[in-house]
Amino acid sequence: MLLVGPNDDFNIRLAKNLDVELVALDRRVFPDGEVCPRVLGDTRDEDVVLSIRMEAGSGSPNRYLMEVLFTLRNLKEHMGAKSIILVMPYFPYARQDAIFRAGEPLSSKYLGGLLEAAGADAVISVTVHLHRIGGFSELFEGAKAVNVSGFEALADKIKELPLRDPFILGPDTESIHWARELAHYYGTEEFDAFKKERDVATGEIKTHVKEIDLSGRDVIVVDDMVSTGGTMANAVKEVKRMGARIVVSAFVHPVLAPKAVDRILGAGADIIIATDTIEWSGSKASVVGSIAEAVQGV
Repeated sequence: MLLVGPNDDFNIRLAKNLDVELVALDRRVFPDGEVCPRVLGDTRDEDVVLSIRMEAGSGSPNRYLMEVLFTLRNLKEHMGAKSIILVMPYFPYARQDAIFRAGEPLSSKYLGGLLEAAGADAVISVTVHLHRIGGFSELFEGAKAVNVSGFEALADKIKELPLRDPFILGPDTESIHWARELAHYYGTEEFDAFKKERDVATGEIKTHVKEIDLSGRDVIVVDDMVSTGGTMANAVKEVKRMGARIVVSAFVHPVLAPKAVDRILGAGADIIIATDTIEWSGSKASVVGSIAEAVQGV
């Protein structure tokens, strides 16, 4: 078995965990934005693990997906790979797991089909943002799908902090699932969630606050991903108003559009902890071990 992917710290550690050779992937981008990923090694008749992460901030999910699709097809059709396990730590377009307005695409399902058609025999991702379908496997017809929890890695890192009487809070209704999952790995039953309404046309967010006595307590505001930071910032601001001593902003996927981090810190967050599912220099928790276990399971 070989690991194919960028020669970065994430893949170096993943290759070490799997005890396999890392074949580097050169991520060439032309001035007009077109991509030309190049596999720098021989993969003929090999079982391949392809591991590519999206970049935070300015990283375009569309550019990232083209890199993944082109590399899958190349490995399967021209480079003779026997089988391919795709490690895609952040799964773009998962939020579109239903048709919210007439005429919209079912993007998450379509993406699953594209990955299969390009050559993925199995897809491993982390905390995929799906609420309206039964599970990650429903995005695929034949490929094996594994959805690894990113909250175990978050919990392990948060446990290193000397927190006082910690309380876990989700910033919106859907995040109660993430609050519960983090609480499980962290080892507490102290969790809850605010409610949020988002205008599907404008994207405007309104947070409905549930009053909780947080005086003198340390609060972990948790979500699966942060993009603009608006939802997280609203929640951080409210828990500070409720008397929280230290506020930790914790999330699995640091998508982080420009100014998102400033927005969260400006709202009063004292610490930000995210995993390395996306390339971001501020990531403190790693999902490499969990992904290696998933690969070995497949």
